[in-house]
Amino acid sequence: MSAVAIQSDTAGAEQSYLQDMLAEDVGCVLEIGCGDGRLTRKYAERAKNVLGIDLPDALDAAGYDELPRAKCLAASAMHLPFRDACFDGAIFALSF
Repeated sequence: MSAVAIQSDTAGAEQSYLQDMLAEDVGCVLEIGCGDGRLTRKYAERAKNVLGIDLPDALDAAGYDELPRAKCLAASAMHLPFRDACFDGAIFALSF
């Protein structure tokens, strides 16, 4: 499993980062710090499934209503509630 972080991209050109980070049609990806799902939309174009996690006060689940291949969950990255090796990759971006 690989984990990748990207720097802030205020110009909105994250797509070029994604091409480097995620192979097309990668399986299940964990997104740490998913917030409102803005970047999750882009990850869901490349991954078969995306599970986004964020702290409850930062999570906006409404951003996931129209994303059939993405789900969100209130959880801390410090204590991941998943079994080992259940994701093909992990990604976090603009999380600080």
